[in-house]
Amino acid sequence: MLMKNQNPKATAEHAERAEKGCRRRAQRSPRLLLFVAACLAFAVASLAVSAQRRVSFDGKTDYALTVEKQSSSDVKAWWSAFVEQNTLEGYCWNLNTLPLADRPRLGDKSKVLRVGGAGQLTQVVEIPPGKKTAWHGYGWEGEALFYVLSGRGQTEYRGMTGGLPSNKYTWKKNSLFAIPVDHEMQHTNLDPAQPVRLLAVTGYAINMYPFVEQELRSGRQNPAENAEERTRTLSGTTYPGHYVDDLREHPVAMREARGNRTAFFNMMSTVGHRTHPNIHISELTGPQAYAHKHGNQPMFVILKGAGYDIWSEAADLKAYEASLKAGTAHRAEYGTGTLCGVPGGPHWHQHFSTGTEPLRYLAIVPRGEYEEKE
Repeated sequence: MLMKNQNPKATAEHAERAEKGCRRRAQRSPRLLLFVAACLAFAVASLAVSAQRRVSFDGKTDYALTVEKQSSSDVKAWWSAFVEQNTLEGYCWNLNTLPLADRPRLGDKSKVLRVGGAGQLTQVVEIPPGKKTAWHGYGWEGEALFYVLSGRGQTEYRGMTGGLPSNKYTWKKNSLFAIPVDHEMQHTNLDPAQPVRLLAVTGYAINMYPFVEQELRSGRQNPAENAEERTRTLSGTTYPGHYVDDLREHPVAMREARGNRTAFFNMMSTVGHRTHPNIHISELTGPQAYAHKHGNQPMFVILKGAGYDIWSEAADLKAYEASLKAGTAHRAEYGTGTLCGVPGGPHWHQHFSTGTEPLRYLAIVPRGEYEEKE
């Protein structure tokens, strides 16, 4: 559907250029072939992105799940059906109370959420008291990031091709950890009385977009938040390693330009490989953070506190502020354990705190690749 004042010929030419660019990138890097389908879908909606309209999330990646003692054809049959029947779309979910579906072939329960990068598989997983999952993995496309919503347990992991030593994490509520690509894993619930819940974000965090003007891709309400400020923040607040014991209690440093305190994590599970490029926690220092805009479909999980998020398709800061006054911006309430995903396409959004303790959240921001202007 064309929006007002759109030229049908220009729309077709724009989509064609985006498609060609996607194919060129895929040829340069075979791994990007996984994302051609998602890229072409965004190309069809190219002018919708430029106009700051919401882009329908219809990108898809079929991860080659492997399960110990199960044939690849058998796994593909039940896994494809499970994903199709148990995928949810939306803006926010309470991960603590979200109803999950039994997944007996893995020994857990789960739901799939359509948020984050087009190449990401985002799941909520629950393991019964005292039980463990089957050994499973996602191959070279599947570096997995886990945040522990509740419970305590351990995750063992080992190389799928052999030659690498096995290892394990012992974790608790609010821990964050990553598993390297080409590894299989087994989760164990160490609590004999209570289930454990995990947020699992697996795969390459890349979103592909047709050409969008640079000034429309990102925006900052506070002029002091610029490239120099960001570089300075990253240099002083980035923590290495791929395990964080407790995100609620982890130290955070003041970032005045955003109106919060923050800490970034370099979750590099293998040398030279960084699937999840922007993982950080932020804690508001007052009732609200400065508004900002980025087009890479970030997701965030509330670690403590309560509040709400406002987002708008406004093209610039003035229009965003006008939408707040007019009450036309979208609003979503959240509390501890809520996950929200900013819609596709560059959107202004802003975090507000209404609780008795500072609002703290975990943010996972995927990469964004834009078609070059021809």
